[in-house]
Amino acid sequence: MKMIIATALAAGLAAAPLAQASGTIDDAKRAVQIGSDYGITHFHSIELEDDRNDDGSMEIEGWLDSEWYVEIDVNNDGSIRKEERRKRTDGPWGLSSADTLDYIDASVNQGMSRIEEIQADANGDIEVEGDNADGQELEVEFRTGSMEPTRVDKDHRS
Repeated sequence: MKMIIATALAAGLAAAPLAQASGTIDDAKRAVQIGSDYGITHFHSIELEDDRNDDGSMEIEGWLDSEWYVEIDVNNDGSIRKEERRKRTDGPWGLSSADTLDYIDASVNQGMSRIEEIQADANGDIEVEGDNADGQELEVEFRTGSMEPTRVDKDHRS
C-alpha cells in the first residue's frame, strides 16, 4: 500500500510543473481580464511565457488613458508584482480588450493551442506567437480590423 501511495505521489509531483506551465488560451484570456480590471483600455502587448522562468507569471502593457502607458508584471495568482507607468504623448493606440480576445480566437482558428505573446504596434500590425497542438512554433499576423491573417508561419523544428 505504501508503495502505491509513494508511486502516486511521485507521479503527481512529476506532472506538477506541467500544470504550472503558462501560455494556455485561458491564460491569454485571463491576462486580458486582468489588464482590463487594472484599467488598460488599449493593449500593446501580453507576454505569457518568460524564457528564463516559466512560473505562470505574465507581463501586460498598454494605455490607461490618453497620457499614461503602463507595464505590469503579474504573478500566477493574479497579484501585481511590479508596475511601471510613464507619461507619453503618442497614444493611445493598441487593441481594446474585445479586439484582443477576437485575435486570440482568430489565432486558435489558425491552429494555435498555446500563446506566448500577443503584440500590436502603432501601425495596426498584430502578431500572435505560440505553438500548435504538435508543439510547433506558430506565428499568426493580422492587420487591425481584419480577422483574416496576413501571414501564418509554422516552424518545423524537431
